[in-house]
Amino acid sequence: MENNNKLGTKLTVHYSLIQAIYIMGYCSIYSYAAVFLLARGFTNSQVGLTLTLASVLGLVVSPLVASFADKTLKFSLRTIVSFLLAGMIFFALLLFIIPRTVLGVGILYVILLTFFASQIPLLTTMSMDHINNGVPINFSLARGIGSLAFAVLSIVLGYLVDDFGAGVIMLVNIALGVLALGLVLSFQKAKRGLETGGEGEGQPSGLLQFARNNKRFMAVVASISILFFSHVTISTFMIQIIENVGGSSADMGMANSVAAIVELPAMALFPLLYKKIHNAGLLMKVSGVAFLIKTVVTLLAPSVFWVDAAMSLQFFAYAMFIPASVFYVNEVISGADQNKGQAIMGMVMGISGLLGNILGGVMLDSRGGVPFMLTVGLGVSVAGFVMLLVVDGGKAVSSN
Repeated sequence: MENNNKLGTKLTVHYSLIQAIYIMGYCSIYSYAAVFLLARGFTNSQVGLTLTLASVLGLVVSPLVASFADKTLKFSLRTIVSFLLAGMIFFALLLFIIPRTVLGVGILYVILLTFFASQIPLLTTMSMDHINNGVPINFSLARGIGSLAFAVLSIVLGYLVDDFGAGVIMLVNIALGVLALGLVLSFQKAKRGLETGGEGEGQPSGLLQFARNNKRFMAVVASISILFFSHVTISTFMIQIIENVGGSSADMGMANSVAAIVELPAMALFPLLYKKIHNAGLLMKVSGVAFLIKTVVTLLAPSVFWVDAAMSLQFFAYAMFIPASVFYVNEVISGADQNKGQAIMGMVMGISGLLGNILGGVMLDSRGGVPFMLTVGLGVSVAGFVMLLVVDGGKAVSSN
């Protein structure tokens, strides 16, 4: 037990560094996507279409990569993630040097986002495999440290873009990818069910069989995807929201950093909360309420200060949802299908992006602008929250 605790502390530090680099990558690729694409001559609608296509491709590729990872003995999770990181670095380099052509930039950005999104479930499982083997990695603390790193980069990148232009976004992403490669390759490998004989775990199922065997889980994922509609539109089009109340790229960086800073204490405290409640489904519903309140405050915000105030609600919203969703999968999905379960839960953002990015861009280009987008987003998210209450109204621990 003592050796496991020491190993858990060591791996928590290492995994926290991985999360820090990875979430900073999310900041540069996703949070500044509109900034980068608008600077390359895109319209709001084209930004939305590009991110929607990335969501569609991610919805197809991510579960296939996860299913392959569940079944393969030839390649470790570290190897698969490293391959995806190498692809991401390559396409970021192409985006930095490609001429100012909307079609070419759009295609490359879609591929870049797909490589990035496919890593999400595998990185999560890298830690959960150790946890399920009795090594106490503090996943939520590591994820919270990632949020703090996001906050720092969000502020810095906002000023860098103001001073040097949007091209710096890809340079930052390339540097982060190189650092991530070293950290992932040196992370200690955990024994998985397939390698130990999988006693009591069964064999990994195919995607269709998985969906049939976990109907309620699939309905929960669908409802959260609808609930997240407003979160996606706010995250993707933050620069337009900030400019609507008189702010700049630097103000956008500050707003994103406020959201990220409050995530660290929330995620650090999550294990204590989960230990008392031990119902990840209930905690996801609590975070859903916070998402709705955040959208209302953003809609009514008369100034940058109030947008920042709305972002502070991430403490109860996104910061609670991320670890809750990971532990929800761990509660309801068998170990043999963990990668698929995490991948499908990770599809929440992809499905929301599919709905929110293109519609958000179209709504922004309409007469209604930002207020219209946020009002529609609030209505859609309320419908998703009601659906979540209906489909997951009982105990969280069930797989049907």
